[in-house]
Amino acid sequence: MSFGWTLFGTIAQLLLAYFLFMLVVFSAAGVANGSQLGKLQLGILNLSIYLLPALCVLSAAIVVYLHRHGGSAASYGWYAMPLVATALYLAYAIILGHRT
Repeated sequence: MSFGWTLFGTIAQLLLAYFLFMLVVFSAAGVANGSQLGKLQLGILNLSIYLLPALCVLSAAIVVYLHRHGGSAASYGWYAMPLVATALYLAYAIILGHRT
């Protein structure tokens, strides 16, 4: 694993965390505005506000840990974890938006 790529990926993940926080805040507010959502749907939207950025920080921490302990280049795959979670969140938000 290259130090430069690990540093770049970690910085990119931290910037992605800020972006995802804002994305979820505005999309969840748009979905919840004027619609009759249940407690579970609102709970998932509220949890996503903090969960998606936390996954970015967690994936960056995992890659840095693996870098320091001799991980291979396959360790960079952990950077995809928040992207998969974001795709799932967006699919959920779109379905909720079309339902109302």
